[in-house]
Amino acid sequence: MEMSTPDNESLGMLLRKLRLERSLDISDVAEETKIPPATIRAMEDDDYRSLPALAFARGFYAIYSKLLNLDQEEIVERFLAEYKSGDFTAKADAASPSLKGKQIGSMAERPTHFLRTAIGITVLAVILIGAGICWYAGYNPANHVSQWLRSFQEPEIEIIEQTQSNSDSQ
Repeated sequence: MEMSTPDNESLGMLLRKLRLERSLDISDVAEETKIPPATIRAMEDDDYRSLPALAFARGFYAIYSKLLNLDQEEIVERFLAEYKSGDFTAKADAASPSLKGKQIGSMAERPTHFLRTAIGITVLAVILIGAGICWYAGYNPANHVSQWLRSFQEPEIEIIEQTQSNSDSQ
């Protein structure tokens, strides 16, 4: 579809006009294209500062233009021309230092349970090393524990044997 628009009509105005001609609500467009409603509003308002990164914005314009049966390449080229003429890249880089500090401050914080994790990993490593040594040496700790437990039962067996031998001798 060719775009016969006046020279003073922006890309956002064109998108809004075509969406309304098709009786589409922003929520309908968002559901169909999977573009967030806030991004669609920013696209229609030519609010390039509210758009996501340039690569995502290009894709969103292509998807939106496909929904409206427009030439995707032409819309993306027009978006890039308007975007570059607005010099939004320089403004984003010249953000105030306090804004940059807030962006860094919102990053994930260091976990507070590091010590417990380190101890747990150390204990696990010691157990695995011990199991490896036992396997290599052919030592089965279960045999040792079994013999140790049997040592508690042996006196009872001896007592029974002694009482049986005493009753036989009488």
